[in-house]
Amino acid sequence: MTRGAFLRCVMQVFCVAALGLGTPVGAQTRIVGMVVSSGSETARADQVLQSLTALDAEILQASDPSNAQLRAMMRRFAQEASQADAAIVFLDMPAVTVGDRLFALPRDTRLTRASDIFTQAVPLRAFARMTVLAERGGAVILSVGTPPEDLSPDMNAATTAPAPLGGVSEILVVPALAAGGVLDIFARETTGPRVDLSTVLARMAAVPGATLSGTPAAPIILRAPKALPPVVLPQVVAGPEATPPASTEELAVLEQSLSPPVRRDLQRALRAQRHYKRLIDGIMGVQTRAAIRGFQETRTEADTGLLTPRQLLELLAQG
Repeated sequence: MTRGAFLRCVMQVFCVAALGLGTPVGAQTRIVGMVVSSGSETARADQVLQSLTALDAEILQASDPSNAQLRAMMRRFAQEASQADAAIVFLDMPAVTVGDRLFALPRDTRLTRASDIFTQAVPLRAFARMTVLAERGGAVILSVGTPPEDLSPDMNAATTAPAPLGGVSEILVVPALAAGGVLDIFARETTGPRVDLSTVLARMAAVPGATLSGTPAAPIILRAPKALPPVVLPQVVAGPEATPPASTEELAVLEQSLSPPVRRDLQRALRAQRHYKRLIDGIMGVQTRAAIRGFQETRTEADTGLLTPRQLLELLAQG
């Protein structure tokens, strides 16, 4: 590909982006999910991941994180939740109560002294404060594992949800041994044409052993049927068919020149085609690269992980 032809392709990409063709049209619900499991048991977390994927949620996941890793993950999730319509946190972890407060226990937590709870554990309220940042709110679901045996005398294994508290979302607590029924309801209810998290929480709380901190003040609609008008896509203008393909270096330069909003639009387009299932963050990382390869494989084109100008144009035009 000549330098002039390559630059013309680049300009086409920028024109499409400038016209806003890569921005989704309509009030599509953005759901973010956080799934954390502790120990080697991941079946419950995997089931929740499938349910959140059915809702087209953008998911952050961690398996057996340390305290520092979990808190770093929480900071990122809080930012994403503040820009989302709804937020859901699922924790499959040991938890304890101190007075009327619940604390989740990350990997290698040792609670031999009362003061350890404040340095090694994470309050459930902290997770509930993150989910309430979303425009419609959200919820925290805690599947309680077995806590350490050497607990301080003023600590007890968590068994029930806390009392309602202002400024946080609802918290559903269920022992791990009884979590199967709760998660089955969550999986079933998230496949329907209309999903109201408030209703789902009430049905999950009816499972023996499960308790809910309160009832959401308003419906939390995660999915609702909507008739969409027909969309006329712009015709993509390609260069001469005889033009040689751009080199890997040229495609890398093209990708680096894309602004963060355009990169997020590309992720949305890849997600709409079921290639990308993580956060829409504009970062061209491992997950985005794998999604690009998946997109290229469906077109029987070279799976380089770098989009050609024509592929960029087509994805942006599908917004």
